[in-house]
Amino acid sequence: GGGGGGDGKPGNGGAEHHENQGHADQIKRTKKFFGGLVQDVKRKAKFYASDFKDALSIQCVASILFIYFASISPAITFGGVLGSKTENLEAAFEMILSSALTGMVFALTAGQPLIILGATGPMLVFEEILFQFCKDNPSLDYLAFREWIGLWTALLSFILVATDASALVQYITRFTEETFSVLISIIFIYEADRKSG
Repeated sequence: GGGGGGDGKPGNGGAEHHENQGHADQIKRTKKFFGGLVQDVKRKAKFYASDFKDALSIQCVASILFIYFASISPAITFGGVLGSKTENLEAAFEMILSSALTGMVFALTAGQPLIILGATGPMLVFEEILFQFCKDNPSLDYLAFREWIGLWTALLSFILVATDASALVQYITRFTEETFSVLISIIFIYEADRKSG
């Protein structure tokens, strides 16, 4: 590590510490209702107009095209697979539309325009399990059930934002992420083995 000298003044390590401290301060609980959201808005407000102006620069065209293809490619791919898993109740068209709508709303309101929102492996596994569950229980309509899941997810997300629960992200480690990735991999391997056997 790069600590300071014997005189107690920080060296390069001190600068890194201050930078890391700034990031840590951003994820501290404010203990106020929607306190974290208010802080985020205040912090990002001064950059909001420039985000649009800078996007009109010719230098941003390559980035815009990259983000476009990085967003639409998995939407088409996962949409096709999802269509086969849900008997076309949800397919490529729905995936592209939902990715576009959520991407626009997120970019305009969350202050993170470069985050790509869209289909992922865990979502595909979840939808397949949910569709099979609804098929095994004829009283459940898949699309209606899916809508209720979306509404409950929105409500829980609202509560998490209101209570600054995002501060808990500091306790998530690489171990948590890798464990989840292993679980998804095992599910995909099991599915492939089940269909081939």
